[in-house]
Amino acid sequence: MSMIYNSFKNNAETISENQYTNIFSMNIDNKEYRIILTKKRANKYSIIHCEGNTILWEQFPRFPRLDGRMHGEKVPIIQISPNKEYVTLFVVRGRPNGICGLDDGIFRSILKYDEKFVNVLSMGDFKKM
Repeated sequence: MSMIYNSFKNNAETISENQYTNIFSMNIDNKEYRIILTKKRANKYSIIHCEGNTILWEQFPRFPRLDGRMHGEKVPIIQISPNKEYVTLFVVRGRPNGICGLDDGIFRSILKYDEKFVNVLSMGDFKKM
């Protein structure tokens, strides 16, 4: 396990929550982090969309013929903008089928990690940080 994840487990304080996410705050080496963690677990039927300054969750039906539709509904779960005062990490619990819209605007993937932007990653990647 890594330094950021261990610090999160031991020292993170909840500062707010909504229907879809919990927001935590912590300090590591005089650097403040804001970690936004989804309440719901993603699975192979989940796709996360990063559009503009909003993160949307699309959940495809497990049995499309029984549900009567082949597509999911995009639900906005949070609006985020980068902040110079702290590093923002958006962590998706579970393993989504995909995260779309990374490295285009304000959202960055773990491969192009940048503290000036909003970094979006899965829980597995977060545990390695």
